[in-house]
Amino acid sequence: MNQKTYTPAYCVWELTLKCNMNCLHCGSRAGQARDNELPLDEALQVADNLIELGCQQLSLIGGEVFLYKGWEKIARRLTDNKILVNIITNGFLMGDKQIEEIKYSNISNVIISIDGMAENHNRIRNNEKSFSHIEKTIARLNQENIPIGVNTTLLDTNFSDLDELNKFLIANNVKIWQLQLANPMGNMSDRREQLISIENIKKLTAFIRQRRRDNRMSVYTGDNVGYYDEHEKYIRGNPGNINYWAGCQAGLHVVGIDSIGNVKGCESLYDDTFIEGNLRNESLSEIWFKEGNFAYNRNFDPSMLTGKCKDCDKGAFCRAGCRGACFFTQGEYFENAYCVYKE
Repeated sequence: MNQKTYTPAYCVWELTLKCNMNCLHCGSRAGQARDNELPLDEALQVADNLIELGCQQLSLIGGEVFLYKGWEKIARRLTDNKILVNIITNGFLMGDKQIEEIKYSNISNVIISIDGMAENHNRIRNNEKSFSHIEKTIARLNQENIPIGVNTTLLDTNFSDLDELNKFLIANNVKIWQLQLANPMGNMSDRREQLISIENIKKLTAFIRQRRRDNRMSVYTGDNVGYYDEHEKYIRGNPGNINYWAGCQAGLHVVGIDSIGNVKGCESLYDDTFIEGNLRNESLSEIWFKEGNFAYNRNFDPSMLTGKCKDCDKGAFCRAGCRGACFFTQGEYFENAYCVYKE
């Protein structure tokens, strides 16, 4: 397939590593900003390149997005060009300044990371006030009629909170809920014993299917959940439609950009192994279309599958699931430890 056929339809852009927390599962070990993070003028040039490449959706992440001065100008440049933009925040900062920035940016929604009810969430976030700040943030966003989504990262230690958290989110007018698994990268690489078990992943796919059937809010599974168990066709894509996992899209239709301009197929691939180029040396277009880049997905063949994925009858379609989940759990590109098919 000609490289030109690939479009970075969805981008995850890490604006800064600066953060006001030190979360146990943080994949980027966020905290202090890097010395050479892209300033606003360079970031706006990257935004223009994304527009030229036909990007359709984009998530701004950190660190903490609100700690990057001018994030709203980047978002506004993108939304003015009909790109659907949201931000992912820890929800700790939400005052008049942040509300003004959100309104100016014209983003579609604010996604808050909530990893359980108060006790578990505060423990994971290493901040005893985190959940109470989230409650205030949700109240303020609702007051301003700003749509709210939630992203929950699951470990074995917070899995039991799902039912209560579901009720909390519905009661607080949350519109979208994504459930994903923690990969052992960054801070989480030191805590592998807390990773979710296969038994809980089985329960999770059933939970997501039931919540989508309830139709109280839009519930989605992250790309590292699954694959191909009895609930597969009910847990992905738009609620009410039958959708199947179609393989990792990193470097095919997804691109990741970090705070110093490194380009990867996805920001879940948080290792230098996956850097395809840097925006200070080449344009995003040059990196995206360069022959040989993103080879792990663009040149995929089922013969590359290893471990329990090798010779699987779903291997040609599944492609071993999320590439990040494979790499950080198994040290392999095409062998998935989270798969529940035939388990």
